[in-house]
Amino acid sequence: MEILNSILGAPLGFIIYLAYQFSGSYGGAVLIFSIMVKIVLFPITFMAHKNSIRFLKLQPALNIIKRRYSDNKEELNEEQYQLFKKEKYNVFIGIVPLLLQLILIMGMLQVMYRPLEHMLRLDQSTITTLTETYNYLFGTSNSPMIQLQILQAIQYPETLAIFQTTLASYPDLEPILHTLTHTNLNFIGINLGIVPSLTNITIEWLIPLAAGGFALIFCLINNKISPGAMTQSPKTNRGMTIFTVLLSLYFAFVTPAGVGLYWAVGNLFGIVISLTFELIYSPRKVAKEAVDYLKSKKKTSAEIKEEKDQKKILSIREKEDAERFKHAKKDLVIYALSGGQYKFYKNTIEYLLEHSDIKIHYLTNDPEDGVFKLDHGRFIPYYASQRKTISLLLKLRTKIFFTTVQDLQVYHMKRSVVQENIEYIHIMHGIHSVHMMVREKAYDYFDTVFCAGPHQIKELQRRIQIANLPTKNLVKVGYPVYDQLIESYNDYPDHSNERPQILIAPSWQKENVLETCIDEILNSLVGKGYQIIVRPHIQFTAMFPNQMEELVEKYADYTATEEIIFDLNFADNKYIFTSDLLITDWSTTAYVFSYCGLRPSIFINTPMKVLNPNYELYGLEVTDITLRDKIGVSIDMDQLATLEDKVAYLLENQAEYKVAIEEVVENHLFYPRRSGEAGGRYIINQLEKSA
Repeated sequence: MEILNSILGAPLGFIIYLAYQFSGSYGGAVLIFSIMVKIVLFPITFMAHKNSIRFLKLQPALNIIKRRYSDNKEELNEEQYQLFKKEKYNVFIGIVPLLLQLILIMGMLQVMYRPLEHMLRLDQSTITTLTETYNYLFGTSNSPMIQLQILQAIQYPETLAIFQTTLASYPDLEPILHTLTHTNLNFIGINLGIVPSLTNITIEWLIPLAAGGFALIFCLINNKISPGAMTQSPKTNRGMTIFTVLLSLYFAFVTPAGVGLYWAVGNLFGIVISLTFELIYSPRKVAKEAVDYLKSKKKTSAEIKEEKDQKKILSIREKEDAERFKHAKKDLVIYALSGGQYKFYKNTIEYLLEHSDIKIHYLTNDPEDGVFKLDHGRFIPYYASQRKTISLLLKLRTKIFFTTVQDLQVYHMKRSVVQENIEYIHIMHGIHSVHMMVREKAYDYFDTVFCAGPHQIKELQRRIQIANLPTKNLVKVGYPVYDQLIESYNDYPDHSNERPQILIAPSWQKENVLETCIDEILNSLVGKGYQIIVRPHIQFTAMFPNQMEELVEKYADYTATEEIIFDLNFADNKYIFTSDLLITDWSTTAYVFSYCGLRPSIFINTPMKVLNPNYELYGLEVTDITLRDKIGVSIDMDQLATLEDKVAYLLENQAEYKVAIEEVVENHLFYPRRSGEAGGRYIINQLEKSA
């Protein structure tokens, strides 16, 4: 405490002393000091306010980053960091005023507890003598409030007389006692030197009530106009309001009323400062677009109620399903994050149901997953949130765990701690190169991997070698989505386009075609006799609805004549099946388009999405790069002027590319149209071995 007194109490005490000399009142000194603190901190507080507005402006971009990198925490954090750096937002500036206030409060406590030293400027020997005398007379020992107790006691004539008698021989006693007796601790009838009693209602209660009341008003105003509050949920703001008010009340009830007065005045001037900021630098003016964006995302009370009701229903459903799952005797468990992942298991599931008596226990995190509509006695679906899934998987008992979810043991998906001999099988959800397009440890903890093509086996073998991993079962299976689409394609009616049809179907990764060069592409193709289909990724339309609306409006003249069609019906693959040529960036749609229809694709070399920065150490080619010029052509961003010629060339040479693509499919895809059989047979054999 002495260190705090020396570092904080001494300088603040001198300011209080000057304020006391000026006002002649203890309460006046506290008021002056409180106002001075707010004035001194105003530039810092304003800096924090502007920093909060920067953060407010970043909300649309941050939401996009969160959605785009929801499955990669490291990359999400890196993207956020780069965004903050670019926009000069500092996450720590906002807490600077709070830290300074905390430091000042600690200093103020020292000043308030030591009025003899700081406000009256008595020397240490005099303070020591008065302290010893007080302890002797009243049988007490030193306490943090001893100086306030002395000051209070001397105000009473009988106590003053005792001090005079006891210290009669002390030099300069009369001037000292005169200073003490003429020190006014009252402020509008409130004794600022005592701690308000929690059990006895007195006038001193006005200080805590004022502190709490001003805190409430401050929070209510801030919840409406503060940029920080605008980026938080109403529930969070309500929680902060309750916490701040209770803290103010508690603090003012357990410290001398003088400290409570400082706190109350600080809250009052905080209101004034907030209103001042609203006038001179309002977030509604300088960050209008972001404010409007947040308003558009704000849920109505009816929506919030519906969401709460839905959560209750899901909670009950989850509890029931989890109990069924835990008590079921399981040999095979399939796990999916969403309903969209069923397509990766579909072929294998259908083979197992037709060629075995295996019961399939299907655990999904999606309550709306279409699997709940499947009707088969040996297919048993369960719903559980990701949070609940953690505990279910940690206590899992089964023979085979089958999933397309990556990163076993890295995030929420862990191996069982109650059964060691479970075979964990991963099935690829793409035909990409796994040493560049996924995180480096994505498959490290799986026992078996169902591979789509020979390149994936080579890449995983290299990973096993580099990381010195145990041997894995790398099973030749193929790609189920290809099988499903080729079946749909073959069932699709024969067609012939009146004019060449060009499909533009980019990915939704950062700096995709729609974000970088869509205008250049469209401008080079319109008026050339083509019909152009623009099919954005479903995630892109969800993240950038305004950008899509602007794009559609910009080319309204062309859509009126159907020279350009914006295909937003993601449930229908019509244009993937009927188009003559595809233009994309790094989307796997190219492989579906070219492999199924044996038609060429044009790849725009936008920045690559690299999830494994160490991929070059593997010494293997990246099929996502090398195959681009086998099933079509690739164009660098600075060569888009050649796009028109490339389109014409590919349309003229489709027959040659058909042969080339057939060769690629044969060399790079296992068991075309038989992936379900390959995967199903492996699972049946493994379960028979363990029987």
